[in-house]
Amino acid sequence: MPQYGIQASTFEEFNRTEQTRVLIPEWMLRTWREVQTGKPFSTRSLYSTADGAAGLWERPYAEAMTARMEQQVTPAIPLSELVAITTPINAAEYRAYYLTNTDDEQLSLRRVAEGAEVPRYKLNGSDHVVNLLKYGGALEASYEMLRRQRIDKLALHVRLMAVQAEVDKVAAILDVMVNGDGNNNAPTTYALTTLDDDATAGTLTLPGWLAYKMKFANPYMLTGALAQESVALQMMLLTTGSANVPLVTVQQPSGLGAFTPINPGLRDSVALGWTSDAPAQKIVGFDRRFAIERIVDVGATITEIEQFITRQVQVLVMTEAEGYAIIDKNAINILNVNA
Repeated sequence: MPQYGIQASTFEEFNRTEQTRVLIPEWMLRTWREVQTGKPFSTRSLYSTADGAAGLWERPYAEAMTARMEQQVTPAIPLSELVAITTPINAAEYRAYYLTNTDDEQLSLRRVAEGAEVPRYKLNGSDHVVNLLKYGGALEASYEMLRRQRIDKLALHVRLMAVQAEVDKVAAILDVMVNGDGNNNAPTTYALTTLDDDATAGTLTLPGWLAYKMKFANPYMLTGALAQESVALQMMLLTTGSANVPLVTVQQPSGLGAFTPINPGLRDSVALGWTSDAPAQKIVGFDRRFAIERIVDVGATITEIEQFITRQVQVLVMTEAEGYAIIDKNAINILNVNA
């Protein structure tokens, strides 16, 4: 808080004693996770033994439970926007399970005749395991440079490393969404010109976009979409055209033709993210509630400090292992704008 004359400590404060040196991995881990969660990591209690009770004459205020951060560093596309559930494991591989119907592989409840067998839903193990990949980074600096660096400045570099790790994870999730997780569960791809006969390949149209949203059959709906910048720009500039204005656009001034879609797939707004890792000229749409399972190896989150005495450098290393599986391929559909 430089406005109050309070400056951050330098890194050499960590090296004063053996007890303070062991705080380095924990400091780096908390800084890293602040980027993942978008929240500051603070464990200070509301009151400690050194605090007086709030409301007394010597302490007429209460302490905030967590510190405020004016400039929180977060990735452009948080994983929380893509992941339905996170599963912690203690292994390098994961076998996913899928819910299927014994009759027609469709999850539906049907009328059961008297005395007839009730349709069964079955959990089937995947044919191929999902491999976990390692993400992380290492920050290397000389003893002299680290000793004089303020901790808040070093934390900024650690946060930037954590942001890049989150970007790489989004790219891995996109690959799973497009190609499946190796268990014959790649999603369906729709051509724009098939959904809209009047569309030209390469140019997104409003009828094509609405028809694509309707492909998310009940109980699925389009909650998010990922695309490259050029396609995302087309999505944000969609117009109705001047020749044919939908009736719903005149309902407010005239009170005519008011429609409120029952299906939430058209009524709710779609979370749109653009990234160069998305496939060219395609929109990857998904229902966040049922699309992706995130698998985390709880034993592989490692923070290490290494010193190279002959070079007099120190390396701060943070690594973690994750994998991604499709929960239900029907929760993901792809729109090929160029076909």
